[in-house]
Amino acid sequence: MFYFFQKGKDYIRCELRDGQGGTVEIVVTEANGHERVERYSSTQEAHERWEHLQQRFSSDGWFGPFGRE
Repeated sequence: MFYFFQKGKDYIRCELRDGQGGTVEIVVTEANGHERVERYSSTQEAHERWEHLQQRFSSDGWFGPFGRE
């Protein structure tokens, strides 16, 4: 699942996906194109991180998330 956050004309793209070996990955592509992959061993850990990211983006003035499959 893809989620987008917008500030002005800039976007941040986040992808939540199944990783290798039963991990869960959160892939964040910043507005400047820089991409980072975070891996978590449980869905609970990934969910907690996802909640934290949403709060951080919101406090930094980003609107979203807007979801897409």
